[in-house]
Amino acid sequence: MRILGLNPETLRKVVLSLIVLAVVLGVRALLAVVVGLGTGVSRRSIWLRKSIRIAFGGLGALLLLSIWFDNPNRLATFLGLLAGGLAFASQNAVLSVAGYFVIVFGKTFDLGDRIQLGDVRGDVLDIGLLKTTVMEMGAPALLLPEPHHWVEARQYTGRVVTITNAEVFRQPTYNYTRNFNFLWEELRLPLRYDTDIPCAESIILAAVREATSGIIDEGHRELANMRERYLIHAGELEPRAFLRLTDNWVELSVRFLVKTYGVRDVKDVIARRVLERFREEGIELASATVEVVRVPRLELRTAAGEADSRPVPP
Repeated sequence: MRILGLNPETLRKVVLSLIVLAVVLGVRALLAVVVGLGTGVSRRSIWLRKSIRIAFGGLGALLLLSIWFDNPNRLATFLGLLAGGLAFASQNAVLSVAGYFVIVFGKTFDLGDRIQLGDVRGDVLDIGLLKTTVMEMGAPALLLPEPHHWVEARQYTGRVVTITNAEVFRQPTYNYTRNFNFLWEELRLPLRYDTDIPCAESIILAAVREATSGIIDEGHRELANMRERYLIHAGELEPRAFLRLTDNWVELSVRFLVKTYGVRDVKDVIARRVLERFREEGIELASATVEVVRVPRLELRTAAGEADSRPVPP
């Protein structure tokens, strides 16, 4: 027993430690069950469970330290050595814990928010002390060529991505839903130069207004709430059309407001209605094609030196 160091005092501390662990874990599990009764899964219940786990984890650690280090001087020395060792050996872990407090108390993002952190875009499933879990959504290949996404829209890919909280100090964080749960989208159409531009513009604006009816009023309310907190000048929420001249066609762009979720569905509805109306009006979209305007002539010389010029056969 002395070889193992199990004297009566050590054995007493071991027994007390086991009792403390059993009580803390039992009470924590009981409170987690009580919090979930009748509420189901919600942002409030998830954060309550997290708070309970952190609070009782800290309480258990303090009780164990008080059992094993009854001398304050030894406890201070141990904590100092432990903190120094962790800071040196686990810098990323310490930075991730600091990132957790920045995310939670700095309100960088919350559970259920749609974010982009570095090259990862998606909805936040969980925020832990060291890592954040995200349900990934797709991205256009031109926007994020690495890694390649097989879903080129803001829809789930099915992959669950884990990001260390330290990334909030290294990468910009984009929040799609915090404060303003809307996005400005654009739809671009190439039109021939001989197209009836006013007619095409009226068709696409009518399709956009029909597909986004009711969104503008909600957007104005949320924008008013943002103006109470931030100095923001954005105020044009109604759909607008813009023209741009290129070497090949007239680019007609329409800018409109959509909710953060379901953007692809809205753009699909608009595209189908525009194509249907364009067919009715005989409007054609332009494309990058080559138009031959004159057949070149080919000159042939005979053995006698006579020239024979004739058009090239088709």
